[in-house]
Amino acid sequence: MISNKFFSMSTNKFGKEEKRTDFFKLARNLIESGYEIEGLLLILSTWNFAIFRYAVKEFDIDIFSKQIKKIKPNFYNICGNFRFIDFDSYVTDIKIIYETLSDIEGIKNTGASKLMHLMKPEVFIMWDGYIRGDKPQKHYKELEIYKKGEYVYKKYNKDFEGYIEFLKDMQSKFKHLNTKGKKPLTKAVDEFNYVNITLPYQQIEKQIKINKRKIL
Repeated sequence: MISNKFFSMSTNKFGKEEKRTDFFKLARNLIESGYEIEGLLLILSTWNFAIFRYAVKEFDIDIFSKQIKKIKPNFYNICGNFRFIDFDSYVTDIKIIYETLSDIEGIKNTGASKLMHLMKPEVFIMWDGYIRGDKPQKHYKELEIYKKGEYVYKKYNKDFEGYIEFLKDMQSKFKHLNTKGKKPLTKAVDEFNYVNITLPYQQIEKQIKINKRKIL
């Protein structure tokens, strides 16, 4: 079981190593001030840049705004918070939201979870390809969190069913932990996953590329 100490150390590390963290605060402030589309686009252009940059020239903001408006009732239907919510009670709403967003060029599966978190931060957690197990399994075993026995590799499907399964797994794993200040548990869990899975796995990938260059 993950300890509060390890959890807190990980989220503190996120703040030190990831300079883009303030964009989430800015995006939430925009949304809470009535600039919903602007807040969502801010995150797409900063935290979903790897995909969004290829679609930005063709990205239709008016169509995007209409799609967000269409799924807002589904967001409103979802009540509760991450620690105690019964995700199975909201499968239909989550399916509609997730599929609507992930079908948009420049957003896809990772971006969908980011926008869902921004719209409903008390419920939804973000994920990326590293966190959902998309990468070669052998390198997950090199992660310190794996060696410590705090992590078990699992590959999730990219569809809404896989995302719901991920949410339930994260709820089971993290609901007992505390967070400091106003930060929602969902954001803290994402930070934990990011510094213990995404960042170190990216370092492994970089080292592999360096080693290949040396051989050449």
